[in-house]
Amino acid sequence: MAQREVMFVVGARPQFIKSAPVISQLLKRHRRIHLNIIHSGQHYDPEMSRIFFRELSIPKPSLNLNAGSGSHATQTAAIMQGLDHAIAVKKPSLVVVPGDTNTTLAAALTAVKLQVPVAHLEAGLRSGDFAMPEEVNRVLTDHCSILNLAPTRTAVRNLMSEGLSDSIRFTGDTMVDTMHLVAPDVRNAEKSMLTKFDAHGYDYVLVTLHRPSNVDDLTRLEEIHCALEKVALQMKVIFLVHPRTKDRLVKLGRKDSGETLSLLETKPQGYIETLALLKNAACLLTDSGGMQKEAYILHTPCLTLRNATEWPETLTGDANRLITNPNQIPSTIVKIAANEKLRRRISELKNPFGDGHASTRVADLIERAVMAKSNLLST
Repeated sequence: MAQREVMFVVGARPQFIKSAPVISQLLKRHRRIHLNIIHSGQHYDPEMSRIFFRELSIPKPSLNLNAGSGSHATQTAAIMQGLDHAIAVKKPSLVVVPGDTNTTLAAALTAVKLQVPVAHLEAGLRSGDFAMPEEVNRVLTDHCSILNLAPTRTAVRNLMSEGLSDSIRFTGDTMVDTMHLVAPDVRNAEKSMLTKFDAHGYDYVLVTLHRPSNVDDLTRLEEIHCALEKVALQMKVIFLVHPRTKDRLVKLGRKDSGETLSLLETKPQGYIETLALLKNAACLLTDSGGMQKEAYILHTPCLTLRNATEWPETLTGDANRLITNPNQIPSTIVKIAANEKLRRRISELKNPFGDGHASTRVADLIERAVMAKSNLLST
């Protein structure tokens, strides 16, 4: 039986993480599937992108579109233009799009316009907040896809409520697979990362912020930063500063904020290093989607600076709490950090994200789909 071309399109940190174990599984099926990895170039830092590829053992992409940053329209259009040519030349049997970034939507739209079927990895997530670009991306991508690979039962219900029952396949979450894969490396990195930041287990807060709603409004960013300074009066704060956030802090005149002992601002770390810090943090403050889930799996209490989450499962048992008012950050973090029983309670919660074998199920479904019929759009 002839090989079938499967095109996998990635472009940003969360996509690398959730795609890595699926890519590994598909590479094992090389006699039946030819895997073509395309990098959109959406990732904000090319060097960090290479670090993720190396840490997660993702093969070098066959093509980098170098889309770069820009407005949503500019970035999405650049990716679509590059993919239009790539898809026309390679003629894949299926295009796989993970997550909810502009890369996800651009690849799905381009493929379906060219009559190439789409599989959406991590389908069915909903926050209900259409002010988030990711919510728009994920809804539109689900409705473009003939295979919606749902990570949780909640995601399955969301897809069913939108009339997408025929496309749904419940797989579990591939990010769990990735975390299992790198767990030994994370354990090995813990001591060195704590030493690097002069920290000890559970005596610091880990912070990541990058969403426009938090960092583009300079007044709000100033309020958040002032709140972190108040937290730093009581415990160490390790702030992994996204380049977008760094640029805004400079505009606020916060160039030297990394000099203080208790509020340590530093560049983003690699995946393994970040997990090592997250595992040992007293609390995570974030506006990331994926890190809410990583914190849950590592039993680290989380405070999410958003009014809604696409991972409602994490809200169980106060494992994750939503907060919108920056003035509430200091008291809430100190209260969480002082709750010695909270981490143990989180560790006893049922894991709704899967058993670590989601990537095998996903690869099986992809292989079955592309080998069954030459034109999946006719199914």
